[in-house]
Amino acid sequence: MRRWRSSPSFQDRVTAASTFAGGLGLNLVGLTDVWIDPGIDRLDGTPAWWHTVPLVVGCAAMLVKRRHPLPALAVGVVATLADLALGGSIAMVLVLFDLIFSVGQFASASARRAVTTGVFVVIGTAGVVGGLAAGEFRMAVFIALQLTTLLFVPLWWSANVRQQRRLGELAAQEAVLAERAAMARDLHDVIAAHLSTTALHSGAALAAPPDTARDRAALQAVRTSSLAALEEMRSMIMLLRDTHPTDATVPGGFDRLPALVEAAEADGLRVTATLPEITGVPVIVAHTVYRIVHEALTNAKKHAPSSEVRLDVHRTHTEVTVTVTNTLTQPPPLTHEALSAGTGLPSMRERAALLGGSVEAGPQAASWRVHASIPVTAGG
Repeated sequence: MRRWRSSPSFQDRVTAASTFAGGLGLNLVGLTDVWIDPGIDRLDGTPAWWHTVPLVVGCAAMLVKRRHPLPALAVGVVATLADLALGGSIAMVLVLFDLIFSVGQFASASARRAVTTGVFVVIGTAGVVGGLAAGEFRMAVFIALQLTTLLFVPLWWSANVRQQRRLGELAAQEAVLAERAAMARDLHDVIAAHLSTTALHSGAALAAPPDTARDRAALQAVRTSSLAALEEMRSMIMLLRDTHPTDATVPGGFDRLPALVEAAEADGLRVTATLPEITGVPVIVAHTVYRIVHEALTNAKKHAPSSEVRLDVHRTHTEVTVTVTNTLTQPPPLTHEALSAGTGLPSMRERAALLGGSVEAGPQAASWRVHASIPVTAGG
């Protein structure tokens, strides 16, 4: 099966051999002389096994149908006409059908248009001539319908296959674009959060008078944040390089929420967390919860330093809920506009919406509350 999928030439050889074997069997059971008029004798002195000769020629043409579809069809037409002179056979119908289909698949657009035009000319001419010869209009319709089935249906079928393939390519391109957007969102969340922490610590150290102990603590915090950013990037790079995506683990999940809490406390937040053990949840849901908590804590550090934060993560039968509430404190002056790009809340909402969930954020009394609900069936 792997060889069949990876080798078009092997597919052509198997198809040609199968068609020859099937056609030979049809000839042996007597499905020859099927198109000859009862009042017209076939070529004198030609035994029935002669139908095998045009069958061999037609199947040989099938071996080159992918590289040379038009010459292969020309050889097949000649072989079919020779078979008709012998009385006709069902076997050559199979050969001609495959060669016309191959033109629709592998020939250029101009070649397909030329063959389609020729097919309509043959159908129309044969119908008119046959109808006039028989003196009956219904004979013209009958001949036209037969030739349409034999000559036009493979072209129509191949056009449908091309369209389906094109739709599949477009779907694949859209999936790649969606994956790139997801990676861009992840990169923003990871890098922006850690760089914001780095900028805040370094800015605070620069704004205060020199103090060796405090400055070293700030440098330690900057180093910790930088290493965390590098670790996140390494995890995502390893995920992209993994040759077995089904075995890959998405970086960030419920097991890493305590580390987020510790990092937030190290940055001056006073966090009270309720983090029960949650199992049986799709990885993508856990990853989304992790990113939402990460962004919410980052926003709290940025806009309400030294605030009291309440983190609650719960699972019900149908969803996972996340609530992050922080008290409102005096925010520090932002020394650079890059410290607040305004993409944090939209990013959280987009993540939740992709899984059929929602995020609500806004002030409540003297606090700021972020509440997210993610269905546990998302990504399953």
